[in-house]
Amino acid sequence: MAPSPGKRSARKSTVGAGKSSNSRAKPPPLVDPEAVAAVREATTKTVHALTTAARALAGATAVSARWLWPRLARATVISAAALGRALSSSGAWLWTRRSGVARIGHRGLWWGALAILVLVGRALLSAEGDPELVEVALLWFGAGLSMSVLVLVSAPETRMRVAAFALASGHASLAALTWVAVVNA
Repeated sequence: MAPSPGKRSARKSTVGAGKSSNSRAKPPPLVDPEAVAAVREATTKTVHALTTAARALAGATAVSARWLWPRLARATVISAAALGRALSSSGAWLWTRRSGVARIGHRGLWWGALAILVLVGRALLSAEGDPELVEVALLWFGAGLSMSVLVLVSAPETRMRVAAFALASGHASLAALTWVAVVNA
């Protein structure tokens, strides 16, 4: 016959064979106390070593800063004075040759605008209708047009003004075509 529902059968236990079934055996500890003590001691030693090293580094940094700061400040003042003299003398040299420097600047602007016209025009022809490239090309043509107009307005030679007018016309026409492509896209 089965035992009645209110009574439980006695458990068979292998742990603590000499003890009664009612007393529970103490489970083994999950951590070793010797290992915990060793880790605690190693951590304490490491923190002490790091603190000592940080104090030594801070002291050395303070000593270095006291030595370095006046020399660095003096070097900065000397460098600034030398740079001021160099800028002043180069400015005076360039001012005496300003017409030649302006002509070199005009030619640089003109060649830069021509390079923009050629490179962006070629990229636009091979873009096959890429809308991002078309929008960027419009900005480049605007920059090249500005450079050409600057040369057109400020160049003293007639041949540079004529060349700048032709270049500005090329930029303006390609910018207009690009604008139409952007609006219709």
